[in-house]
Amino acid sequence: MNWASQISAARKSGKIPHTQELRGRQTHRGYEIKLVDTPAWRLVELPPITVPTRLTQPHTVVAALQEQPHRMELTRSVCSRALRIIQALVTATESKGHTAALGPTPGAPPPRHRRQAAPQFTITAQDESIGFLVLQEQDHRKHVPTEKELADVKKHTWMRIPRFDYTPANRLRLILRGGTTHRGSECADIPNRPLEDQLAEVVQEVDLRGEAAEVDRHADQKAQEAAQRHSGTAALGKCQT
Repeated sequence: MNWASQISAARKSGKIPHTQELRGRQTHRGYEIKLVDTPAWRLVELPPITVPTRLTQPHTVVAALQEQPHRMELTRSVCSRALRIIQALVTATESKGHTAALGPTPGAPPPRHRRQAAPQFTITAQDESIGFLVLQEQDHRKHVPTEKELADVKKHTWMRIPRFDYTPANRLRLILRGGTTHRGSECADIPNRPLEDQLAEVVQEVDLRGEAAEVDRHADQKAQEAAQRHSGTAALGKCQT
């Protein structure tokens, strides 16, 4: 039985209390399904993030990206929108006490996969640096080989004809790197829910990753203090013997 699809159907049934959720995972004993309490942060009503219609006073990060378009690698059809989304995101997170900065200078040559590119900007929350990468989605269709390509393949057996043709789409994807993931590490334009409508969840994700980093820092500090006390006690015992 496909337990994952069964869990998905149960989630969509509307019979699970909104304060609880189903979780499933494969174990050595079989597939384990649990009904657990929904984390408190999932129940918080998030205020919407307003995206400006124009960039009248761009943040320093946004202004730098405007001046260095090679960092974004976006077509003109989506570049302005991407910068306005970044403006809204940076402004919202800085209002919560976080800081934004331009990402590292892109390396050369560019990475083979776009997702591996350096973050275009970072947001630091509670000393946790989170990198952000805005990508332009691509549409693809089956490639129709040209006569030249077919002839070249016959001459050179090492050559390969591409399977698909890719063209830039007017859709955007936002990727987050760094810290402990809560809601997720990606969000993208989907039907009836553009990226603008998901920014409140992205801002919350930044908050949660910062809080998790702070919890880890305190735990590490306590562990170090306990280790120092233990070593001190051990040293004192040796002296007394």
